Amino acid sequence: MSTVTIDTSRFGPVEVSEASIISFVSPILGFEKQRRYVLLDHSENSPFKWLQAAETPELAFVVTNPKFFNIPYEFVMPDEVVEKLGVTEAEDVVVFTIVNIPNDNPTLMTANLLAPIVVNQSNMQAMQMVLNDKHFSTRTRLLPDDSQQKAKSPATSHHEKG
Repeated sequence: MSTVTIDTSRFGPVEVSEASIISFVSPILGFEKQRRYVLLDHSENSPFKWLQAAETPELAFVVTNPKFFNIPYEFVMPDEVVEKLGVTEAEDVVVFTIVNIPNDNPTLMTANLLAPIVVNQSNMQAMQMVLNDKHFSTRTRLLPDDSQQKAKSPATSHHEKG
């Protein structure tokens, strides 16, 4: 199987299988000139990946599957999307969401559930779908905020037993 070298600003040159290149049948919103990407692992066992543009070293999106964060996330793909991507088996479809990680506070990271990246792994065709569902947001928190976390965890006591 042939390999290609993708130049990246984060990881330097990366060798990838030509078969692992994802071709977008419709571009990611705002990035119309970029049609070819590869998925790179952020680190071993990480819920995050990098969707790296094949021709633009500095363009990469952090992506994840919201289910890693126990976020219920299901939607129906319209027939036209199924056709565009050439989907024949539901198991071939992988869904990612673009993650926004604030520099000043990474715990406030959010995922764009309103416009998922849908990949057909059988032919490596993909697109960003814009959902028409008011239950989803472009900024869904991936981690619970501190007040929710404190409410869920047992209260700590500073009293000594004795």
